[in-house]
Amino acid sequence: MRTAEVADEIRVEDGGRRVVVIAGRVCLPVSAGVTDDQALTLARAGTTAWHLLRTCAHMRPDESIVVHDAMSEVGAIAVQLARGFAAGRVIATESTQARRRQAVRLGADVAVDSGRDGLTARLVAANEGEQVDVALDPGGALTSSLDALAPFGRVVCYGPDQDESVRLTGLLSGSRAIIGFRFDDTLDQPGMVARAVSELFGLTSAGRLRPMADS
Repeated sequence: MRTAEVADEIRVEDGGRRVVVIAGRVCLPVSAGVTDDQALTLARAGTTAWHLLRTCAHMRPDESIVVHDAMSEVGAIAVQLARGFAAGRVIATESTQARRRQAVRLGADVAVDSGRDGLTARLVAANEGEQVDVALDPGGALTSSLDALAPFGRVVCYGPDQDESVRLTGLLSGSRAIIGFRFDDTLDQPGMVARAVSELFGLTSAGRLRPMADS
């Protein structure tokens, strides 16, 4: 099997038979020390987590970060990145005690039950009684997250099940923001995937990031 670049294409051929043709602009080299499973996880889930924190939330050092569904592919990477980006406090939410323990082992300062009843109070308590700065929500926790936000806080929504309505006054009070993110939109913006993946591959090669590949 061999790989060849032709014009703006990369062709992978086997014995003269074309197997696949890929646009060169969407191909990225895999760093040494990064496995195929890790590369696949980082290309989508890792890029999503990176942009949630960097591009959407504009995370600043010492800010408190809530990562809902922390042991999902995206969530697990977001927990580790938030810690590496010098978050003041990383708060994970998960549905079981075992998954909450895993989130803490990955780098969360504390993990709380993700059940909706009383979630806002648990988030504030987990942040030592203070409202939180950023929450990453794949779906279902928008109202609880918004109610837990400090002034100028941000909720970044990135899952398909965002069906909650929010009153505008909930945003105006405290100058809070709700930001949406969809991975597919990064593919139309030159460099957005490459910038994220380059840093993610470097962190993984250095042993500072452990992507968790889903089956």
